[in-house]
Amino acid sequence: MLPMKYYTMKLNESQLNQLKHSFATFVVEENVDDILFVIEHNFNNITAYKSGKTVLEGEEINSQLILIKNILDIKDYEAIGSDEVGTQDVFGPVVVCSTFVSLDDIEFLESLGIRDSRLVTTKRLIQIAPVIAKRITHSLVILKPFKYNELVNQGYNLNRIKAFLHNHMIIKTTAKVDKTVPVIVDQFCTSNNYFNYLKEEKLVYRDIDFQPKDEDSHISVIAASIIAKYAFFVEMHKMSKKLGMRLKLGASKEVDDQLESLASDNGNDFLVKVAKCNFKNVTRLLD
Repeated sequence: MLPMKYYTMKLNESQLNQLKHSFATFVVEENVDDILFVIEHNFNNITAYKSGKTVLEGEEINSQLILIKNILDIKDYEAIGSDEVGTQDVFGPVVVCSTFVSLDDIEFLESLGIRDSRLVTTKRLIQIAPVIAKRITHSLVILKPFKYNELVNQGYNLNRIKAFLHNHMIIKTTAKVDKTVPVIVDQFCTSNNYFNYLKEEKLVYRDIDFQPKDEDSHISVIAASIIAKYAFFVEMHKMSKKLGMRLKLGASKEVDDQLESLASDNGNDFLVKVAKCNFKNVTRLLD
């Protein structure tokens, strides 16, 4: 049995009425002492007090909390967001970052103009990422190519690797936060597949909202993406400097040319140290 989780909100009269209306068929109690109403929905209890205090209680409350926030059109809320970078690039690591963003952090992040991550240029990202990383609670893992290839040889595919890394970073970040908050992952597979990838893990964080990539990301996911991208760029810069060539991003013909050059100079086995060897760019070369 999972431990009970609690999340407390302060709602105004209009929000309370909207909440009650939206869950009208699930109201089980009304106007008892200082309680305005109680809702039972999806194995969770929502208790609204006449003071406006509203408590969500259950074993897995994350999806319910996101639903309530959407119903009430509350966009700015504390959350842990997790995102990954480097999965579309032959060279370099896979980086996963999870961040906890408080209400104060949201105001700070918005002052940096990151609400739409698509408008954050690489130059701007390099400027603000260290500032964000210093300010907000986060956990970061950099899976270098050699270790990535080890996992692939053990039977991991890319999505299983991502699930493995996200799970560990979310667990680390939740341990740093002394309250229950929503956990949001930028969706890369179905929730069933995500947890199936983790079936051999001893500890799995399950109360997750998987956010479709075509929706506007919560600012915690945007912050995680920015920190992860910066860490990825730093690693790519280090590798490029060590190899004496500016490694290309993605999986283009230019990447193929660099792979051939590296293999010619150092042997095919060297690619395990710098490239993700299950990409077609590499397998074509090794076949």
